[in-house]
Amino acid sequence: MGVGSWELRLFRVPPTVAIGASALLVALVTTTAIAWRASRSTIDAGFWWDDAAPFLLSQGDAIKISGPLTADELTRIQRVSRGEVEHAYKDLRITVSDHRRAFWRVSVVGEPITVNRNRTTYPFSMAGESHVFGPLGGFGSVGFQILAHNAIEYAPTGASRAEIIDGIGRGIGRAAVHEFAHQALGTDNLSHIDGRSDDQSYEHRSADRPAQYYGDLRWTTAWPVLDEKFGKR
Repeated sequence: MGVGSWELRLFRVPPTVAIGASALLVALVTTTAIAWRASRSTIDAGFWWDDAAPFLLSQGDAIKISGPLTADELTRIQRVSRGEVEHAYKDLRITVSDHRRAFWRVSVVGEPITVNRNRTTYPFSMAGESHVFGPLGGFGSVGFQILAHNAIEYAPTGASRAEIIDGIGRGIGRAAVHEFAHQALGTDNLSHIDGRSDDQSYEHRSADRPAQYYGDLRWTTAWPVLDEKFGKR
């Protein structure tokens, strides 16, 4: 080979290495594209009540408030719950819709949400849960019956039935706010939410508290991250 010429050598790459590298590249490009889009556009948060679920109080709770919920009261609860979610995210580029294929999704289900791990169902239920996939979105649910029960239990002395109805709506909406925060925070969700230090916050890990249903809540540790990612600028 003469002086100044170039030598090109071809190396065979094992198929598994090539496939793995391609998958990694696709994941990296997808993640970057989603992050770029999220930094500039409005994100859709789908919130709805499960069509198939009967939203009924337990027999004991119905007795405590002098009867089962009426259709008008359930409509009021649904309206109040949505208002809570919209209020919590009004200063961010997050639009609350009823889209069931939204980027983040939270549904209200009638039955308690049970914990299942390693094929075992544990004997307690949760007010809400989420599956978080970071730049790929997330989905979750909140349980009507347990939240309604707590609203009745924590009702202030002398509270009217109408005030308790609104308390149920607030509790459900605020539980959804908490689940959406898990999904929106993505990989940051464990660091900035589920604390116990401020029971007047959306971030508090438990719905078993009066402030979930009565009075006002505020953002604390999660807000700086949410505002950085989704603030209106």
